[in-house]
Amino acid sequence: MTTVQDVYNILNQKYPYSIQEDYDNSGVMADFGRGIDRIIVSLDITNAVVQLAVTEGAQLIVSHHPTIFRPIRSITYNTPLQRLASAGISAISAHTNFDLADGGVNDALAETLELQDVTPVFRTSEKPVNGVMRQNYIGRAGHLPAAMSPAAFAAYVGQRLRGRNAMEYVDGGAPVRRVAVGGGACGEYVFACRAQGIDAFVTGECKHHELIYAKDNGITVVAAGHYATESVALEALAGTLRSALPDVNVKVTRVDDPISFTE
Repeated sequence: MTTVQDVYNILNQKYPYSIQEDYDNSGVMADFGRGIDRIIVSLDITNAVVQLAVTEGAQLIVSHHPTIFRPIRSITYNTPLQRLASAGISAISAHTNFDLADGGVNDALAETLELQDVTPVFRTSEKPVNGVMRQNYIGRAGHLPAAMSPAAFAAYVGQRLRGRNAMEYVDGGAPVRRVAVGGGACGEYVFACRAQGIDAFVTGECKHHELIYAKDNGITVVAAGHYATESVALEALAGTLRSALPDVNVKVTRVDDPISFTE
């Protein structure tokens, strides 16, 4: 019988929990002691995801974002936590450890954009892994096969991540060849781009002052959406589980995507 701890151990081997950022709460969110033969993989644990797990007969949800992030003061009716508990569905998150690890979120994002000669950028911390100190980098950088204009690059990102050309961007005023990526809320790293020779930065979301800095300093920025820049890694997460647990049904869902578009 596969247990929640077995699944945690598999994730920990591939995406070590010891490297997660200090503010994070990755790991086992809930363990109701049931054997695992069906797993739902999602970016978030929402009511819709819990309902899907109930419908599919899954005993475990593995999410990127933790469903418990800060200390909770109460569990109220019709919330994801209450629904998990009522249904006896366990939960594990792989958050910043999955962002930072090799083969995690940002490697998947760089691969989706078909970047070449990818290297780590934006050092965040130094953490021990199996007794050896590891330098952690939140971003990845690489080169496009050929230079693009900022507008063409923004359209390219939109097609690769959302299947649509429309995408908000900051025009850095120069051709784009060297690109950095940081999935989710990595806007703060725009301030490190210029010193590292980066022409364009793709992230999920940026604050207004970060976009102004980019414009003033000739950096093209595509804020492609938190969900879009991280959900590209869900298949990699699911693949890790499928390889280690061939007898467990592992399903990726995107019912938690909150974004819709007008025509």
